Parts: sequence; structure tokens; C-alpha cells
Amino acid sequence: MLRRCTYSSLEVPLYFALWYVLNIVYNITNKWALDDVREFVGYAFSKDGAHVPGMLSSLPITIGCMQFAIGSLYACTLWILGWKRPIPHAEEVSIAAKSCIERRKSCSWVLRGQTYSSLERSDSDPPDPENSPANHFSSSSLRDTFHIAIHHTLGQLCTVLSLSLNSISFAHVIKAMEPFFSAIASRLCFGKQMDIRVYLALIPVVGGVIMAIAGSDEFSWPAFWFGIGSNGFFAMRAVSSKLAMDRSKIRSEDKHDLRKSCSNDDIDFEADHDTIMENNHQLSQSEAMCPSNLFAAVTIVSFFLSIPLVVVFEGKILLHLLNYSTNGSNAGNNRSNERTILYILSSGLFHYLNNQVMFLAVSNVHPITLAVGNTMKRVFIIISGIVVFSTPVTWQTAVGSTIGICGVLLYSLMKQWYDSDTCNVHFHNEADDANMTELPDIRSNNSGLDKHLVSRKH
Repeated sequence: MLRRCTYSSLEVPLYFALWYVLNIVYNITNKWALDDVREFVGYAFSKDGAHVPGMLSSLPITIGCMQFAIGSLYACTLWILGWKRPIPHAEEVSIAAKSCIERRKSCSWVLRGQTYSSLERSDSDPPDPENSPANHFSSSSLRDTFHIAIHHTLGQLCTVLSLSLNSISFAHVIKAMEPFFSAIASRLCFGKQMDIRVYLALIPVVGGVIMAIAGSDEFSWPAFWFGIGSNGFFAMRAVSSKLAMDRSKIRSEDKHDLRKSCSNDDIDFEADHDTIMENNHQLSQSEAMCPSNLFAAVTIVSFFLSIPLVVVFEGKILLHLLNYSTNGSNAGNNRSNERTILYILSSGLFHYLNNQVMFLAVSNVHPITLAVGNTMKRVFIIISGIVVFSTPVTWQTAVGSTIGICGVLLYSLMKQWYDSDTCNVHFHNEADDANMTELPDIRSNNSGLDKHLVSRKH
């Protein structure tokens, strides 16, 4: 059973390993940025004799918004340059470099619009801006993107708020309960019911986390509830993104089925020309909804969604800091400010890249499997946070964290042994249609094309 459910390549394990490294660096730089901003805000308010703000003193919502902005800038820049994905494929980079050498032209001409497909065209043909992924999102794709962005925005801001109020280890011990929330979300949204023994394996996960946070000397109720909120929003984000990509695959399959039926059933091509052209357009739209483009669009929408939250919750603090800086009171802290800005910029870049890699794995795994991998990643994050920030750990916290992590391992094994449906669906050949059986309701809603073909036959 376990052997049958293994991947045929190392692509997904490499995604997870890179995801772990990027997330560790992101959390450390993010915590450094939050601590530096809190120190600066406290100094500025005390200097003016004003009341120092409470849990928003480190400007977590503003930092989260800036992280979205950096990710959006990264994605949009590569889109403008002509890459089809925010992370260019190695083959695209190789072809672009070879083209520069062979044609003896500047690389700037290639980067202004040449992509893998456009490099095959003649030199006289200018790059086609219509190939930009942003031009291929349908109304349904944009609607899916907006739903994912809502969960992503709230989940990320809750994470930053939890990190600002407590240590990295405490925040991620709480977030280790994400498989519990993903199991609930998957049951409610997918109608997915696993074996009772798989659900029972979640008990040590929840119990270990409760034991760990109860024995912590730095327990904070606001940090706890923000961590719980982050779990819930990210669980819904995983479900929403899986639904969006599965709907995109279904639309692509339906268009291929229509083309095949039109060729095999002797349907009048001229009569159905408009229908087939519309299907080709929708097919190109569904192909644009790859994980990289999906997350890029989600990040851009999240940036705009977070701006009103910054204005409402931290607008007054930002205005006070602006007045403090313009008065020349901060002249001696330029080096410290440059370091803080560097932390924020780097945390924004690493935040985008680690989530980008995560979204590359979403289409290959179940949302609960993704949550388990996310939990195992927290082991390395917790250890790194303890080492870098010298966080004190009590014996009860250590034992509880160990029980929780072992519970995650038990849950993963039980899920592979007893949840056979997951093995059949998500570890199957990519060319097999079995990976669509998880969403029967969605497929039934896309039966209009089949009805159209039947009506044409009769």
C-alpha cells in the first residue's frame, strides 16, 4: 500500500525541501523585522510622550501588506518581461540565453517579451503581449482567485500578528494543529470522509499541542487565537485552491472531449465553429491557471485587500511615525532603519517564494497531506527559532511538542494505510482521469457540454 502510493519522481519531495528552507529564512527575517519595528515605534512614542500602542506596536498588518506588495511586484515584473510563470522554467532561461549568444543581440531584447513560445518565431515578429498570463484569466478564474485571496490575506495577517506577540516556537506549535482544521474543512467542503482510525490519529496532535502551550512560560491568549485563526484560514485556502485548480482541469478535459466528439461523431464543423472557438479560448484560460500564476494573482489581490486593514487599524500609528521622522528626530538611527527595511524586503521576498513553492505542490497532493507536510516543516522552524532567538523551553512544552509531532507522523501513516481513496486519487498517474473523482459535484455541474453534444446527435 505504502509503496503503491509513492511518487514516481523526486519533484514533489524537492518542492517540500525547498519550501522548508525558504520558510525558515522567512520566519527568522520576519521576526527580526517585527522586533525592530516594535523597538522603533516604542522609542518614537515615548520620545513624544504619547501612549505606546499595544499588540499593534510592531505594525504587523503593515508588514504583512508590504510582504504582499513585494510579492506582487516580483510576479508583475516577470509577467511584464514575458515569462509565462513567476518562476521561469530552466528550459526557458536556457533558450533565452542561447538566443542571446546565437543572434548576438542584447539580452534586454529577449527579456522584453521573448518567451519559450515566442523564441520560435522570426526575428521580425514583435513579442505578443496577448500571451501574458494576466490576459487569459476568465471570470470564473478571477472569482476563484478572489475567494482564495480572502483566506490567504486573513491567514497571513493572523500569522504575522501571532509572531509579533510571541516567539516563533510558540506560534508554530499552535499552527501544528493545521491538519485538524484541514480535516474538518475537507469533510465539509469535499464531503470527504476518511476511516475513523485516521481521525483518531489526530487526537495526539491536538493533545500534544495543548500540552505544549499549557506548559509554556510565554503563553499569550491573543497570540493563541491569532494562531488558531491562521490555521482555519489557511485550511480554507488549501481547499479553495484545490477546488480552483480542479475546476480548471475539468474545463480543460471537457474542451478536449468536445473536440474529440466533434471529430469522431461527424458533427458539422461549420455549424459548431463558434462553439469550438469559444472552447479553445476557455481551454487557454484554464491552462493559464497553473499553480504559479494562481498564487501570483492571489498575492496581488491580497495586497489590495490588506490596504484598507492597514488604514483602519494602523493608520494613526503610521501618521505619528511619519511626523516623528519628518521632524528630524530620527536622524541618528539611519543605519538601524536601513537594517529594518532590509529585513522587511527580504521577508517579503522569502514569503512569496516559499508560498510559491508550496502552491507548486498543491495540485499533486491532498489538502490534508499538504497540512501534514506543513506540520513537519514546523519542526525545523521551531528548532531554528529556539536556536536563533535563544527561546527558553520548559520540559512540558518539549514533551507536548514531541507528542504533537509524533501524532502527525502517526496520522500520516494511518492515512496512507486506511484512506485508500486518497492513494487512488492523488498518487495516480497524472494522465489518468481518476484524480477528478474527488469532486463529483463539480463535474456534474459541467455536464452542459455533454448535453450539447447529445442534442446535436438527435
